[in-house]
Amino acid sequence: MSARPLGLESGYNGCVWPPLTENDIAALLPRWGVRPAARDPILWHSRRPFSASAIVALEDGGRLFLKRHGRALRSAETLTEEHLFARRLAGQGLPVSAPLPMQDGRTALATSDHTYEAFPLYMEEDAYRGLDSWRPYHSTAQAASSGTLLARLHQASESYRAPPRHNPPLISARHPLLHENLEEGLIPWASAQEGLTEAYPLTALRRDVLPLLAPFHEALHPLLPDDHPLWGHGDWHGANLLWHREGQDITAGRAFDFGMCDLTSAAFDLAVAIERSFISWLDPEGAPAVHEEQLLTFLHAYDARRPRTFIEKQLTACWLPLCHVTFALSEVAYYSHILGSREAADISWQDYLIGHARWFHTGRGQALLTLLKGT
Repeated sequence: MSARPLGLESGYNGCVWPPLTENDIAALLPRWGVRPAARDPILWHSRRPFSASAIVALEDGGRLFLKRHGRALRSAETLTEEHLFARRLAGQGLPVSAPLPMQDGRTALATSDHTYEAFPLYMEEDAYRGLDSWRPYHSTAQAASSGTLLARLHQASESYRAPPRHNPPLISARHPLLHENLEEGLIPWASAQEGLTEAYPLTALRRDVLPLLAPFHEALHPLLPDDHPLWGHGDWHGANLLWHREGQDITAGRAFDFGMCDLTSAAFDLAVAIERSFISWLDPEGAPAVHEEQLLTFLHAYDARRPRTFIEKQLTACWLPLCHVTFALSEVAYYSHILGSREAADISWQDYLIGHARWFHTGRGQALLTLLKGT
């Protein structure tokens, strides 16, 4: 397991997209009916690997969050899918960061090269800003409050009806893994990921990846009739939450960044949340450990709000070794095809896609799966 993260601390994943400039925001913000402050309007730039964003001071004293995507990653239609889901959750009373509409009522702006979206700023703290996935929460209490909020999201999502997304890059997709035969489901989907097979031919996927995944998929498949489809967040971790300050601690107060959402299931979305925050993938010794106390607190808080059935607990465990697969393959395509970095693509292929799957065959990985089936 590489000590180099695939997130913000990696030299491959830093600010690969040019930052927003004052000229950019001066031209864009009138579409939302506002204007930037006259002096030093850009208060903060992001350092995320898949987009460029900034907090902008406004002429009227307010602030907003402006985010820019490359058209190869997100179209206006793709962003609108995310926005409809977030707005539906907000309408159900869930605290989420919902997009700001432009003056024409749309929430996604497309130009020849980019797409844009804007969000209000909220009173809660961005307490995990600057941290990537694969890190534990700062405390068990914070892990618990995150579990409660995710349960609320799944409850609010139960009445949302929309088809699965049409395979945009970099989302947490479940549907390629639903076929009775793993190869027959995953290979056609992988073949459609632009640039993936140029970096890694299908023979490599069949040789190096499918044998690792096959035992987990065989355990999952008999349970799939009970894995009821549900739109999930797709990237649940502390840095995608805003936090309430309560004395010396903070609690999860609002969810944001629905860029990886899709029609998956509650068990799949829980597995993503576990994979993101409760296994120390970045351990420099290369032997990831499980943050068991935080994990159990997170799950107990989730179940206190939305009790899982016995089958859902089995499904959460069965999805865990598989839930990263589609995103990891899409990330390989992103780095190799869109950014032209074979070195970064190799890390995503070997350390993320294969490394994470291989770990679940180890004693520690098997122990975690056993724990989850009974928790």
